[in-house]
Amino acid sequence: MKRMIVVSMLLAAISSLILAQTAGNRSAEARDKEILVKLTDDITTAKTRRDTGALDRLLADEYILTNPAGFVANKGEYLDGAKADTASYESVANYDMVVSVYGNAAVVVGGTTVRGRYDGHEIGGQFRFTHVFVKKQDHWQAVATQLTRVAQQ
Repeated sequence: MKRMIVVSMLLAAISSLILAQTAGNRSAEARDKEILVKLTDDITTAKTRRDTGALDRLLADEYILTNPAGFVANKGEYLDGAKADTASYESVANYDMVVSVYGNAAVVVGGTTVRGRYDGHEIGGQFRFTHVFVKKQDHWQAVATQLTRVAQQ
């Protein structure tokens, strides 16, 4: 009988530890997801404000962008393009973001609505994006972005 009680107590203790660890992992993942949504919005804001200092911090050195036309740019080319951008943006907003975390890597997919003017003409539209992030030394940075224009129906 004593043996059964001891075994039951050990099983209860082990179960509690496993549940606590699982809950801790879920809360860490939830924090990472919140951070990644904020970083995605920060990248969008920095681009529209031509804030190359913020973009430099948010994007990893090996960052690669594929824009809606299929043009591929590395981080330096992207920063140069952001600095030279002469469009004026009325609003740029991300929506429907879904975050998937895979240890020290993550993918954020979502949409962006852009309204603005370039060279006297209205620009903008709906876009879908995929950002890939990597966590290095407890710090998330974007390593790749793919943008696709959503066709108007």
